[in-house]
Amino acid sequence: MKIKLRDLIMAGAVLFLGFLAYSNFQNRPQKWQATNCYEKIQYQLTKDGKKGNRYRWKLQFKNNYDRLITFNYGITEDEDSYLTNQRKTLQAHQTSEPVEIYTNQQKFYVLVDGLSFEVSGQPTEPCDTE
Repeated sequence: MKIKLRDLIMAGAVLFLGFLAYSNFQNRPQKWQATNCYEKIQYQLTKDGKKGNRYRWKLQFKNNYDRLITFNYGITEDEDSYLTNQRKTLQAHQTSEPVEIYTNQQKFYVLVDGLSFEVSGQPTEPCDTE
């Protein structure tokens, strides 16, 4: 039984396309998730490979409120750390541009607090979960 060159090329093409489909599946964005504090602020993560030993991610936020919001956010790999050191402002129903973040582990936490309906950030609203 002879194997034809055409058959080898076809098998190689199928394997290559399968590999591409699998790698694209791995880098698809996760579903939108409510934040730890406010259910109308959602976030989405997309795995974006590695840089050295660190994992690279794209993080986006979505404002599901009917008005402008400002809030604090932070990323932590330590579940006992609650530091939010970044600030974001979004118009009503706006989705943010992706922010590139780096982590040492694949498991980490996206924290949000300090929601305000004013550009100044004051006054802040309590968490929905309180």
